[in-house]
This record gives sequence, C-alpha cells and structure tokens, in this order.
Amino acid sequence: MWAIELRWVVVLLVLYTAAVFLIGRWHARRSGFRFPMDPAPLGFLRLSPDLRYMEANPAAQQILGLNAPQGRLPEASWHAWLEEDLQAVRTTGVGRSRLVPLTGERALRWWVVPEPSGALLFVIEDRAAYSGFQSLRRLVAGLAHELRTPLATLLTHLQVLQLPTVTPEIRAQSLRILEEETRRMIRMVHAVLDLGQLSSGEPLALRPLSIAVVAEAAVAEKLPEAQARQQSLSLEIEKELPPVWGDADRLKQAFLNLLDNAIRYSRPGDRIAVILRPVPEGVQCEVIDTGPGIPPEHLPYITEPFYRGEAPEATGAGLGLAIVAEILRHHHAHLELESRTEGETGTCVRFVLPAAKEA
Repeated sequence: MWAIELRWVVVLLVLYTAAVFLIGRWHARRSGFRFPMDPAPLGFLRLSPDLRYMEANPAAQQILGLNAPQGRLPEASWHAWLEEDLQAVRTTGVGRSRLVPLTGERALRWWVVPEPSGALLFVIEDRAAYSGFQSLRRLVAGLAHELRTPLATLLTHLQVLQLPTVTPEIRAQSLRILEEETRRMIRMVHAVLDLGQLSSGEPLALRPLSIAVVAEAAVAEKLPEAQARQQSLSLEIEKELPPVWGDADRLKQAFLNLLDNAIRYSRPGDRIAVILRPVPEGVQCEVIDTGPGIPPEHLPYITEPFYRGEAPEATGAGLGLAIVAEILRHHHAHLELESRTEGETGTCVRFVLPAAKEA
C-alpha cells in the first residue's frame, strides 16, 4: 500500500541506464566490443561540444524526433534549453536536469552529465509533468478570474473613503466590506496554494490510523457552527472499524470541507450526519444532509475548481470539493455524490478508504 514516488522510479531508470553505459565502456576497453544502448528503458545520447550526437538509442530517437542514430540535433523548441544546460555542464563539471514543457500534451525531462568527449544526455517523456503544468495554468487562470470581483470592490470602497462628504455610517460600512473582501481573497489564495500542492504529484505520508478519531475531531469542530444555524450534526459508527491508510491532517481537512458545504447549504432544522461503516475494502465514509440538494445538471462539475453552480448561498471560493477530491486521490479513494432536489431532499457524499492490512 505504500505509495511509490514517480520521481524515484525515474531516478532508478536513469541510474540503470547510466549503469548500462558504464558497463558497456568497461566491456569495450576489455574486449573491444561496443556494448549496445538500444535496450535501455529511456532515451540516451552521447553529445559532442558542437551539439552533434555520436550515438542515440531508439528511445532517444523517438522522444526527440531524430532520424538517425548519429547526426546534428534538430532546431526544435527545446534546442536552446539543451544548449544552455550543456554550456553549464562544461563550465561547472556538474550534471544538470531540466523539465521542458512541449506542445501536444507532452513534456520532456532530461539529465545532462559531463564526460571527457562532451556530455551524456538521458531523456524521458513525462506526461504527468505536463498534466501538472496544465493544472497549474488552470488554477492560476481561475484565481485571476475570481479575484477580479473582490479587487473591483476594494477599489470602489477605497474611492468612497476618499470622498470629503462621506458620512461616518458609510465610512464604517466601507471599512467592513474592505475587511471582508480582503479576508475572502486571503482564503481563496490559501485554498489555491493548497490545491496546487495536492495536485503537484508529491505523495502524502500514509500511516495506519483510526478514521473514527479523525471524523470525531472534525464533527466536534463543526458542531457549534451547525448549532448556531439550528441544524443537527451527528457522528454514527456502525460496528468496529479496521484501521485505514491515511494522513490524519488531510483526512480531517476533507471531513471539514464536506461538513462546511453541508452546513452552508442546509436550512434551519436540517440534519447532517457523518456515518462510518466497515466494508470488505476498508471503511466507507458518508456525509449526509437533508438540505435542498444539488440539481443533477451540476453534479458532473461539482469537484472542478471554482465551480459553485447557481446557488445564491454560494459564497465560498468553489475549491472545497476540488481539494477533497485531491485528498482522496492521494488515499486511493474516489468521491461519489448523490443528491435529490425533490421529495425527501438531501445530498450524500461517499468514499471508501482502504484498510491498513497487516503484511
């Protein structure tokens, strides 16, 4: 169950390829036979100082679009970056790595290593990194869009405060709105940074834990808010629960976000419950409310960043469920939503955390 970082897999591949090359050079000195680099699991090139390559294995030819195992590097979009890295390697004598975004949902990750006759280049195609770039771009674009309204509000009330005829009541109201909008922007920026960190690919440190303890802490924290809105909030645990793999802080954050949504959109007199029950895979967690429900046309998009539907009560940043979905992805779990807007209305959010089985 322990998560294996993709970057360590890549490092092992690089080390393997480097070992193949070094063994080949040693073997060549001993026997005069050139050890082939063709079977290496990632791209390999031997480069001269004038940006010619004396050797390129099939993987490198495919990744970089080379037409032959020897020749001059093409004038591609990554050419200038590689030339810069080669110059740095020649100057410092220290290897260098770079992640290069390309078009067409592609990205390259390479490592340049110095050698007496030039340099060695190890390269892979890293689609996961490209996906990370695209996610970051969408987050930044969404944040810029969402900040326009509060920034315009701030500017308006700053101009009001400069009017010589402004009354004390209007001044106090403008100052209150300035504070509210500033806090809103701070929350939004923090949420975007949090979502960006979760989306970066860095795995969480998962350990066996009691999900009941985590859920109890989240419910206790949100109980006063629910009571202030005249809503009931309860925790129900069915039978004895096995330990699960998890990051306690992140799972508590997921429960808090789900409860925050349930409390915000429920009405006075509605009921909210966190239900935990054992299932063959581990522990099923549900957050159920009897609120007005979510229209079915919004359900497919509810976990997208900045999506808030058309509810007039939607005062949040629209990032809470996106963060929950990312937290659950790190826990090998999937967020499921069911909602009813007619009859017995309400929403049920469900996920299953894998059990921490003994080895």
